[in-house]
Amino acid sequence: MFNKTATTIFVLIALLGMNTSFAMSHKSTGIVIQDPWVRSAPPNAPALGAFMQIHNNTNQDVKLISAHAKAYGQIQLHRTINDNGMMRMVEQEFMPILANKKLHLKPGSWHIMLINPDRVPSEGEVVALKLLFDNGTSQTVNFKVRKGQMMMKNHQHSK
Repeated sequence: MFNKTATTIFVLIALLGMNTSFAMSHKSTGIVIQDPWVRSAPPNAPALGAFMQIHNNTNQDVKLISAHAKAYGQIQLHRTINDNGMMRMVEQEFMPILANKKLHLKPGSWHIMLINPDRVPSEGEVVALKLLFDNGTSQTVNFKVRKGQMMMKNHQHSK
């Protein structure tokens, strides 16, 4: 009888531990980054584009308010817009990620500009960016450098 009771208690403790672990891991997944990458560029490129999918698994809207990395003169949040038939990259104060939705940063849309690199990373290298959100959280994400689509012709950059 003692053996059966001890086994039952052990199983209950194990199950309780699994439930607690699941709840904690589910709770901590608020902002999930998928497919982070930086477009490869020639060694003399003045700027690089960074892309990813940002999943907001919370019940509150969140804003990406900045990104930081060593070895870049400036990092800006951007969005490409159609301005009377002319595609323009426009600096943004933040990127909105709606509650329980995702924001897809991709060429010709939302993206992060890495400006004036000390050295342009080669294809296959990794660029670490620290992403800061308006809810007080931050994540350091490794962006792999790879080939990507070229931007549209007839585009301008503006602030």
